[in-house]
Amino acid sequence: MRDVASFLAGWDHPDTNRPHVRLRTSSHGNINTVGMPGVHEADDLNPAHPKWREAIEPGVRSLVDAATRDWRLVTYDSCQGHLYPGLDLPPSERRVGILPRDRTEYARVAAALCRAVTAVATDLPAEVQVAVGRAELTCETTGRTSPVLDLALRPSPGHGWPAYFDAVDAATRAVVDALRRERPTEVGCCCPAPQTTASTIEEAEWVASRPR
Repeated sequence: MRDVASFLAGWDHPDTNRPHVRLRTSSHGNINTVGMPGVHEADDLNPAHPKWREAIEPGVRSLVDAATRDWRLVTYDSCQGHLYPGLDLPPSERRVGILPRDRTEYARVAAALCRAVTAVATDLPAEVQVAVGRAELTCETTGRTSPVLDLALRPSPGHGWPAYFDAVDAATRAVVDALRRERPTEVGCCCPAPQTTASTIEEAEWVASRPR
């Protein structure tokens, strides 16, 4: 991200920052600055921006709404998932990325996500599993990194991408319901809050809940 501090400030004080944004949609449903499939730059918005809803891919909007409206969190990334038939591109999963404001919020959100993921595991279609991922987001302006949390719906072992995409909308509804039954609170779990460092983006392990 170009400037994490500015993005967070604009989120919590939206009247101070409403930049012009470039929104183009690819033939495969990707919304980014160039309107092409695959991973490309997308402008950073907050919910007060008039283009906010247009900037979120339809399939992931309910997950983003649960994070931003119900949990009052900051999201830094989202994707509805794309299959890319006919293109030499790997499929992408449905996900939403959360940028906690501080270490306390990180710990509370991580714990709440773990509780929600555990609660919904047995309600998901067999083709889909939900995972909570830890990563670090690098600020291009300062070089510092911030710990982030990613909630992703992934194909279950033994199931292919076509079956996943047939079931992912039903799985999304179940996950959204689980999120709305939870809230980040002081009730914790074993998820540690990592220190902010100056390293580059580093993917951490994924903690997945599997159907029992």
